[in-house]
Amino acid sequence: MKHFIFFLLFIFVFSCRVDHHQNESTEPARQKNFVKVETVETKTDPIPIQTIGRLGSDTEHKLSFKIGGFISSLKVKEGDFVRKGDLLGTMRTNEIDAQVLKAKRAVQKAYRDLERVKSMFADSVATSENVDDLTTLLQVSEADLGIAKFNQKYAKIISPVNGRVIRKLSEPNELVSPGQPILIVASSQGSTYVMKVSLSDKDVNRVKLKSQAEVGFDAFPNELFYGQISNIAESADPLTGTFEVKISIDSKNKRLRNGSIGRAKINPKDSEPYLELPILSIVEGDQKELMIFIPTESDTIAKMVKVELIHITNHSIFIKKPVEGTIEKVITTGAAYLIDGDRIYIK
Repeated sequence: MKHFIFFLLFIFVFSCRVDHHQNESTEPARQKNFVKVETVETKTDPIPIQTIGRLGSDTEHKLSFKIGGFISSLKVKEGDFVRKGDLLGTMRTNEIDAQVLKAKRAVQKAYRDLERVKSMFADSVATSENVDDLTTLLQVSEADLGIAKFNQKYAKIISPVNGRVIRKLSEPNELVSPGQPILIVASSQGSTYVMKVSLSDKDVNRVKLKSQAEVGFDAFPNELFYGQISNIAESADPLTGTFEVKISIDSKNKRLRNGSIGRAKINPKDSEPYLELPILSIVEGDQKELMIFIPTESDTIAKMVKVELIHITNHSIFIKKPVEGTIEKVITTGAAYLIDGDRIYIK
């Protein structure tokens, strides 16, 4: 009887172990989180600001008509070299020419009438008031002629310098206002080129006068040109909300051409300590905030950490150094599939 009881107990325990083993074998195996980790270090070098801009001269002339009307002709195109005194554009002058002719005839008539009345006054036929009236009329006619000649003279654009046309802002048959820029000519006498770039309010506060800049052009893919910030706009452009910044570049390299589009990398003033992380390390939190994962507990557990963005490029993200604690490693490949507290396996 005793041997029989032990036999039943053995059968029960064995069957339980078999059932437990079968249950374990039917449960799906949890996928292991294989990740890559990179070491990071705190940096203090200023984060470069990268932007694009148009190259010009340190002396640019915005040329316009001094009167309003319709443009008759523009004799140049962008890129053309011009000399001082060259005729660059004209306005329609049919009405102006007619006004000049009419004013000349009026002056001539007023002069003849005045001379006739003066003669009559000498013979006591006309009064001094008659002479005064015709004198005033002559003066008004001469003023009208002066205005008409002014309009005739300034119905054209003359180049004030030797240089190159870098912008053409209007076309023939357009109606323009007095002083409206029509052409921009960059002087060839300047000692420097100027690249104009636009910076956001955040970036413009990171630069100062004489901040260094590197500039590259597609025409010279293996060459960099060096300059520095020479002017920072006090107010933003009302249309774009950006600030115009000018970078001065020595013009001794005559291969550069005004109007060329280039890429500028500006080294800003001193910055606070930051971390540069691979772009793969960034994930989005539940509240759309930027997060990263760091390995903890001897690189076995992933911990989610909120970060504060400074700058971002195609390959890297720059974040502020945490006030408390340190970040020495960051999870890159595989971070997008983790949740806080996941066990990780480093490749």
